[in-house]
Amino acid sequence: AGMHRQLSQKPDAHEDSVWAVDWTKGTNCIVTGGVDGKVKVWDPEDLKLKTVLHDDYLAVTSVSSSTDGKFVASSSMDGLISVFDIATGKKMLSISAGTVNVWTVAYSPLGDILATGTHAGNINTWDLKTGKMIESYQTGGNFTLSVAYSPDGNMFAGSTHDGVVSVFDNGGKLLHKLSGHKEPVRSIAFSPDSGSLLTASNDKHVRLFEMKKGQQVGTFSGHRSWVLDVAFNPAGSTCLSSSSDKKIRLWDLSTKEAIHTIDSHTDQVWSVAFDESGKKLASVSDNGSLVTNEIIAQSKGLK
Repeated sequence: AGMHRQLSQKPDAHEDSVWAVDWTKGTNCIVTGGVDGKVKVWDPEDLKLKTVLHDDYLAVTSVSSSTDGKFVASSSMDGLISVFDIATGKKMLSISAGTVNVWTVAYSPLGDILATGTHAGNINTWDLKTGKMIESYQTGGNFTLSVAYSPDGNMFAGSTHDGVVSVFDNGGKLLHKLSGHKEPVRSIAFSPDSGSLLTASNDKHVRLFEMKKGQQVGTFSGHRSWVLDVAFNPAGSTCLSSSSDKKIRLWDLSTKEAIHTIDSHTDQVWSVAFDESGKKLASVSDNGSLVTNEIIAQSKGLK
């Protein structure tokens, strides 16, 4: 097993559960969204609070940052999609999408487009220049829990409460309907090379699918409860999963073995994110805490 060490801990990052975390590229900030209705920006070095982007929402269900790290989008239970400038803390855009139309958000790598998941199982895309909806796509499942874009911008996907995962090309054509999970799929993530997709489910498993044919090529098993979030490291060699079992696991994608189990949290770990280097991770929990850990690579010759 590899080594890791806890860097910082913020026990009361939010006044209630924290459901979402992202670690921005370029600007190197940690962004969290909480059930207390706040979106917060943190300095990763010492977890000092830099900005509270907004604080009068209902529960914030999702946050997603732009590829350049300059903007962050959030969704909240009152049906609002908000976009903020991270440097100034200014709200750039607020879209009232309706309470059942936005549970989760994903920023497109192509810039001014956002995808949201809806209670009806759709993926809606939004033009951030105009604030208008572009298109709505049906996943074929009910209640879209997670949406993701491939880093190359050629695909987007949504996962649903009944275990359906649908992958579309840029034009909205259904490429793959991935089977494997019978229970809610709470998180999906594309690999850095856009060649595969990870899925995390209430069935305690993480599955890996290749994107040419949509075939399952691996299963990661070891969590003892729902898997709530999943993330690829920037090199595409490992992935993180976080769970209701209060643990975070780091997996080797080639061997499908767990390299680390991280026990930093005392409550379910809703969300996890790598930094740009892939050496550090941020995680958030049901009890309001935010934690950073560092992965320490072992040199091959030393046991």
